[in-house]
Order: sequence, then structure tokens, then C-alpha cells
Amino acid sequence: MRAAILAQGGADTGPPVDIGSAWQLDTTRRPAGYTLSDGNRTAINTSGGSDYRRWVPSARAIRPTDGRRYWEVLCTPGGSSQFDGYLGVVSDAMRPHYDTGWNPISGGSIGYRGNGTLWSTDDAPSANSTQRLTGLAPYGAGDVLMFAFDPAAASLWIGLNGIWRDDPVSGAPTWTAAPSAAFHPQIQGRDPGDGGTLRSLPSQFSYPVPPGVQALGYQDPDLRIYQAHAFIEFGWDTDLSTGEVETWLDLGGGARLTCADTSLFLDHGGGTAFSAAHAALYIELDLP
Repeated sequence: MRAAILAQGGADTGPPVDIGSAWQLDTTRRPAGYTLSDGNRTAINTSGGSDYRRWVPSARAIRPTDGRRYWEVLCTPGGSSQFDGYLGVVSDAMRPHYDTGWNPISGGSIGYRGNGTLWSTDDAPSANSTQRLTGLAPYGAGDVLMFAFDPAAASLWIGLNGIWRDDPVSGAPTWTAAPSAAFHPQIQGRDPGDGGTLRSLPSQFSYPVPPGVQALGYQDPDLRIYQAHAFIEFGWDTDLSTGEVETWLDLGGGARLTCADTSLFLDHGGGTAFSAAHAALYIELDLP
């Protein structure tokens, strides 16, 4: 049984900035040449040497059902003025090869290289590399890369320092790869001092999240309440979203509730979805 009692007021009109948690890089898939810091969000090539073709994927995965996601990578300020490595996403098939010595651009992965080129190969993971696009903006130390990704379509939009190469809202993607059961953002520092910091929450971003896209670290909350004077629930186990409520009592409710405004709400054993723009008095008893 879950029980919650909430009493709050004030002028809050929206949820907090960050809903979810910051993504970390995978400590179990860190090649020996990298140092992780900033709560395992930053990877820097400290001993891998030049032309180091290993990389560090994120610990968590973007699934096809997760919807479009946005994240940033802050290139390490102490790196080279133009990175030789690739930043982007690796496919589920490519992920086990983080320490093989293959760049993260095969097996359906997509890599944006510091010299302004994009590489991606849909064949099985290997040392093969295929350059797909040229003439993109080059990047290096201190730059902020922007990524918007549609995991269902395996489509990636890229941007640099606040400027999108292709509009992630209305434009075609920069590149589309083969479908995958999962994708992982990754950090590569191919030369000494190169690397970056994975940013996954709005409070970490330098630029706004595109409309219709969620931050990488976003997690759909179990409970959303923008304003409530009295809130009591017992045995509730599904999503609730309410804009304003005066008194709300739920005893054994079992379905989603969306309510913009209510003065009094009583729910005893409700089992189906309820949505109301305004309710002065609402009583629900054992609905089928």
C-alpha cells in the first residue's frame, strides 16, 4: 500500500525544472585510457595516447519507446582546438565493442567528428568506417554539442553552440541509421586531453530543449501536482496530474486522473480513467 499526504500552497504554476536524474557514463565500460569525473559524467583521455579509438557509452539506454530526447556534450576545455574523435550515439550491437579499438561509428551507430564530418555504418560492428556527410561545423575544446535523437526512427539531429545544423522540430534529421533495440550516447577522446561531459538535464544545458523533445534524463513522474491545499491518497498506483485542487481524497483509486481544477474530489475504489476541466463536487464509488 502506498499512502501520501501533501499540503502545499503558494504561487507555483509548474513542475520543477528537472524531472528525472542525470545520466552517467558506464563505469563498467571504461577503457583504461580514460579518467571519469563529475559524478561519472565526464570522460577524458588521460593515458590512452593519440589515435585512441576506444570510447565510453552511457550507463543507461535510450529505447525506441522513449520518444525524442535531447542532450548536450561539453567538450573539455583542456582538449585540442579541433577534436579528432567522434561524439554521438552507439547502437546496442556496437556497445560491447567499447574496448575493441573500433571507432563508435559502425553497427548502426552515428558519430559526429571534430573535423566537421559525420560517419555511420549500418553493417555489423567492425573497424569499418563510412563518411556520410562533410561540411558540418568543426568543434573542439570548450564547444557545446547539441543532440536530438528519435530512437524509434534511429534519426539524429546535431547542433553546435546554439545553432542547429537541421531543425529538430520541422527539419529532416542530419542522419538516420538502422533501427536498434537501444542506443547509448557516448564520449570519445581520441587524442590526449580530449573528451567531454554528458549533460542530460535542463539545469545542466546551455541551450533550450526543442519543443516536442524531452531531456535525456527526463523520467515521467508518478505524481504531478502543480498546486494543492489538501491531498490524501491510500493505495494509489498510477499516474496523477492535476492543475489545482482544494480537497482530494483517494481510497483505493486505481486509474489515471487528470483534473485542471476541483473543489472537492472523493474516490473510493475507482477503476477507470477520469478527466475533468472543472469539478465543484465529484464522488466516485466502485465504478466498473
